[in-house]
Amino acid sequence: MFVAPFHSPVNSLLVDQPGRLRTDPSRGPRCADPSDQGTVTCCRRAVVMSLVTLLLIGSFPTASGDEPPTADPPAAAVTEAVPTEVAVATDEDAAWDLVLRLGAPTFAQREQALGEILREGISLAPQLRQVIADSKDPELIKRAEFALSQMTVDDLEARVAAFLAGGEATSDEARQWFPGWLVAREWLGDSVAVRELFVEVMKAHPAVTQSLLEGTAEREAAAEQAVLTVQVGMRQRGQAPTLADGVALLLPLTDRAVQVGVIYERMILSVFNRQYGSVSRDSQLWGPVTNLLEIWMDRSRPENRVDVLWYSMQWDLKGGRKLALRTIEETKDIEMLQTALQTLSRFGQREDSEKLGPLLRDQRPAVVQMPVVVDNQPLQVTVADVALTTLAILNRVPPQDIGLRMTELHPRVGFSIENAGFTAAQSADREAAVRLAERWCAGEPAVPAEVKPVGNER
Repeated sequence: MFVAPFHSPVNSLLVDQPGRLRTDPSRGPRCADPSDQGTVTCCRRAVVMSLVTLLLIGSFPTASGDEPPTADPPAAAVTEAVPTEVAVATDEDAAWDLVLRLGAPTFAQREQALGEILREGISLAPQLRQVIADSKDPELIKRAEFALSQMTVDDLEARVAAFLAGGEATSDEARQWFPGWLVAREWLGDSVAVRELFVEVMKAHPAVTQSLLEGTAEREAAAEQAVLTVQVGMRQRGQAPTLADGVALLLPLTDRAVQVGVIYERMILSVFNRQYGSVSRDSQLWGPVTNLLEIWMDRSRPENRVDVLWYSMQWDLKGGRKLALRTIEETKDIEMLQTALQTLSRFGQREDSEKLGPLLRDQRPAVVQMPVVVDNQPLQVTVADVALTTLAILNRVPPQDIGLRMTELHPRVGFSIENAGFTAAQSADREAAVRLAERWCAGEPAVPAEVKPVGNER
């Protein structure tokens, strides 16, 4: 119930000094002048009248009947009645108050605020970021940056731990936690070792994993950023490249539309030349990494073709077969051709023989490091001789059985180019071997007994 304020003479009395009263002419009736002897009597009457009036007002019934006025609601009820917006505003104010306490004057207050912020966690990140952006206090900014970095690291490490624990639930959560994981999983598979490798890539090259969800332009930009990071680390900081660096260079290339330069591909070769010894012994990682390498090899640039084919043999990448067959069809370059033929001798199959037929009449000299001398005569190694040696290996025929008496097989590169030839005195042996090999190219089975060297024998 609202009661209008009651103006009584006592409300008008203002203390002027001890023992004396003065009147406010704007409020209530005037009393006699304080110098008047009746002043005290007047004041007493005013007080009595005020008390009587208040008693009379309290005895009247309320406007709603004889019921007494309703008591004030309890505090809990008031709280429940407050709109949600007010509660949210209160929480936001509390958050800001906590963050701003990082700038408190005492060390104890600042440390207490930091502890509370870290316990609250990532929900305070927006306020911390705004303080960092807007504050003029360098000390407050410094502490806010520390708190934000600490809670971000802690939150990330907690998610990483859950991710590495495996399970379908974490796979679903990882879609939100770690951009690009589901795409990477298509190429790498899923295992604890692969997840650990993905986390390393994500931390070292976040733009690469993010770009897996985006387009070709973003992947190209991420690839260039990754190769620059690796180059700077190697050349300026003396940091050895890691397996994560190599995988970061390969992941964008799963998009065949992504174009990279010669230097980029050479960096891939350099990184994996360093990493091969360790990763090839890891049964959980070598298979997934091999898949990425073979995807890139198949689309590698012609300028690096010889090196790519060479390393496919060094790293036991059976995908080198596909690249070798395409190289034989696409190029006339002698070094490329002979390296492709060596690669086929490692990974090729008998049905590949027909692809080599045109090379059996290529009499151009092969590229050799140092000529081999037999009976005081140098071996003359031609492209045809290299193709002939490859065909013998594909058809499971010892090269010596078709006149290539000096041929040396090699566990890594198939055979030695320098020894795969004939001397000038063995031209008839060469012609007989070529005619037999042409039949193999036509699909006939190998019959090595038909070959009888007619040149000088030892």
